[in-house]
Amino acid sequence: MSPTREDYLKIIYELGGEFSRVSNKAIAEKLNISPPTVTEMTSSLVKAGWIEVKPYHGSMLTKEGAAEAKRLVHKHRLWEVFLVNKLGFSIEEVHDEAELLEHSTTDKLAKKLYEFLDHPKYCPHGGAILPEDMKAEDLHSVSLTGAEYNVSVSISRFVNEDKLVHYFKNQNLNINDVINIKSYDKTLDLYEIENESNNETVYISSKIAQFIFVRT
Repeated sequence: MSPTREDYLKIIYELGGEFSRVSNKAIAEKLNISPPTVTEMTSSLVKAGWIEVKPYHGSMLTKEGAAEAKRLVHKHRLWEVFLVNKLGFSIEEVHDEAELLEHSTTDKLAKKLYEFLDHPKYCPHGGAILPEDMKAEDLHSVSLTGAEYNVSVSISRFVNEDKLVHYFKNQNLNINDVINIKSYDKTLDLYEIENESNNETVYISSKIAQFIFVRT
């Protein structure tokens, strides 16, 4: 599989595509490309058997596609742990570096790296490392845009992308913070979020909120 197709598969997975449909708009926003380009690539992934697409509803991973996506994400997250823990990178810097490394990482190297890192459970962005743990994490997590209002939830992971992580850091939002959606202004497209862990209030657009995953 080409690196470009791998990136599409991963982002569909990271946006919750194993258990729910992911819109072309969400994929386009994350990859900073046009929706027609997404349509072209998703057609290619359908032919490969990795996803199935329902018109106007979005893409969802097949069983085979989910397994392949997790294999790729596993390698990516391992490299993020290595870059942060062993080379001193900040979590805002590691995504692009890990992206380059994962594409040339064999399963054998990934196994050795996992052992070298002493079997880490989570990457710096909160994502589970092992494919078998990813399913359990994803089953109990939901995008912030799908969370209930006035219910305390904790941040389980961010979709890992350097600019996004830098934005969350500036908003003082961190993995395991307990937050609460107080309201949503449709006109301004802003969620009012109370961060119960630091007693701060932040305002986040739905475009950003879809990249935060929470658990009750």
